[in-house]
Amino acid sequence: MNNVEVLYPVIAGVIWSTNPAIIHRFARRAPPALFTAIRALMAVSFTGLLVALNGGIHLNDYSSTIIFLLLFSGALGPGIGDIAYTRSIQILGGSLAVVISYTYIFFAQFFSAFIFGEKVTYITVIGGLLAFAGIVIASTNNSSGNSISKNGLIYGFIAALCWGLASSLIGPLRNYVDAYSTAFIRTSVVVIFSLLMSLMLGESLEVTKGLLVAAFFTGVFGWGVGMVLFVYSIYTIGVSATVVVTALTPVLSQFTSRLVAGEKISPRTFLGALLVAVSIALQAI
Repeated sequence: MNNVEVLYPVIAGVIWSTNPAIIHRFARRAPPALFTAIRALMAVSFTGLLVALNGGIHLNDYSSTIIFLLLFSGALGPGIGDIAYTRSIQILGGSLAVVISYTYIFFAQFFSAFIFGEKVTYITVIGGLLAFAGIVIASTNNSSGNSISKNGLIYGFIAALCWGLASSLIGPLRNYVDAYSTAFIRTSVVVIFSLLMSLMLGESLEVTKGLLVAAFFTGVFGWGVGMVLFVYSIYTIGVSATVVVTALTPVLSQFTSRLVAGEKISPRTFLGALLVAVSIALQAI
């Protein structure tokens, strides 16, 4: 594996690590589906520009299977998954929500191996276990002060399951759609899907300044830049290795959240970061 290729999910992880703090601060009371729709709209404006600069959408296979994978992975992962993740953050706070949601690492490895036949080595499995251990160690001591809600836990696991399956669905697209087009189509699907979900759920359509601030940063940077890097990483190093490296996200989010709050960073956070760093190093072997 080319060591440079591991940098793509690392950069994505660094960008995504700011999402929990931004969502919790600026969009804590925002309707989850509406927030996701506006966030996706921000991302589409950015990924659309990338597609235009790259000469348009490059889709080598218009078969129903490829179209289905593109549309379904978008609606499932950044659609249902991120709506559930946002709601979990709103209920549980960022620290606990990321621990539950990032069990997606194991779902992604399972689905990519048993549905699509991706080779999962013992190094990748060990990396996944170390990465998740790092997440737990870094996160569980940083209580947000919220009571543990059953609904919050359920939303977190829904996010994990949806992210895991959606990530595995990207792998087979490698030879048919470029990373820019995949990111653009997936975020476009999310705009439509999330807006319909918002209407079906009867959410308030009031758009606040805080919602727009959170949607801009998590949309343009989180999905615009982050999703392109994530897709490209899956295309180059595979689903299993990519999701292990993204474990950097929840650990870094502990640093981000505590620095924003002006709190001292605990030794547990450093230990968790060290375990994730080891897991990332294993993927580069």
